[in-house]
Amino acid sequence: MRWLLPCLLLGLLLLAASVPMTDAAAQAGALGDPTEPRRIVATVVTRSDDGRVFCAIWGARDGYPTRREHAVGQAMDRTIEGHRAHCVFEDVPPGEYALAAFHDENANNDLDRNIFGIPSEGTGASNDAYNAFGPPSWDDARFLFGRTEQTRQLRVHIHY
Repeated sequence: MRWLLPCLLLGLLLLAASVPMTDAAAQAGALGDPTEPRRIVATVVTRSDDGRVFCAIWGARDGYPTRREHAVGQAMDRTIEGHRAHCVFEDVPPGEYALAAFHDENANNDLDRNIFGIPSEGTGASNDAYNAFGPPSWDDARFLFGRTEQTRQLRVHIHY
């Protein structure tokens, strides 16, 4: 019984000493592995293999999703196989992003619109954000690409 109090105190002391080491270890790995590429990979699901898929990511609300010149760096077009296209954005820093894509079914490098200005080709966004009366909002499509993430997988369904 006389050893109980010293053993209990020693145990508490060791426990208290290990907490800062655990926090330091967590902070050391907070940025992930710096040798691994940081990427966002979007799988875009279409209704056919016709044409191409255009993808871009935005790092701010400004211009999303209609102004490609406001997109962050890498807007791209991809071929479609098995009703899927893959857009890979490399070397993406941590932050808040939103992705937009469209299915250019006739491969004319443009999002075709009808007489009222409504897209006649399919469109999609991250988080499968959708708005039947206009483009999806930044708030609905945005996602956080965290400091510890090396790769973020997105699945985007094109709405027609």
